Amino acid sequence: MRRIALGALATMLLLGGTRATALKDALKRLQQRYEDTRTLTADFKQSVQSPTLAGTLESHGKVAFEKPNRMRWDYEPPDKQTIVGDGETLWIYQPDDKQVIKAPLSEAFQASTPVSFLAGLGRVERDFETALEREDAERWVLRLVPRKDKGIGTLILTVRKADASVEEARITDPLGTTTRIAFTDERRNVALEADLFHFTPPPGVDVVKPPAY
Repeated sequence: MRRIALGALATMLLLGGTRATALKDALKRLQQRYEDTRTLTADFKQSVQSPTLAGTLESHGKVAFEKPNRMRWDYEPPDKQTIVGDGETLWIYQPDDKQVIKAPLSEAFQASTPVSFLAGLGRVERDFETALEREDAERWVLRLVPRKDKGIGTLILTVRKADASVEEARITDPLGTTTRIAFTDERRNVALEADLFHFTPPPGVDVVKPPAY
């Protein structure tokens, strides 16, 4: 029995060391990829599940990022909307409602928020507590929890081992709403038009601002 117990302990220690090594390798490669990425475009599919929703909300479109803090999400019909971060301001345009939401980008996407890493605003080991959820021959699945504010949400990243690209991001907020975003057809360090990250509210739409803005 003692030999069995010692063998089990040795196995646990070995597996623990293996997981720690795998996590370190995954984080290093993920961070290096994003440090080497100046711009990024991709197609995305998004699904949202919430205790307050009767079913799953699904949408798709195209996304573009340019470091350090510019991004654009174009959602296709039937849930058409455009989200633009121009470096200072976050714009959310909802054409069906004839409404634009305007807010400071710094408040919407701080370095501690889960989505900020996707936009190249943060450093994974500095800003998040990290763990290796699981891995297989082709992927790592990483769990990231913001260090500064654990009430913001949790980010689960599925990372391809071949090139350390993000296959899927899953964000769960404290209320239990889970947003999954899968990325395909990714292109890195391509030239992007400057006006891609510029937004002017169309005539006739209401511009809604936070009370303190």
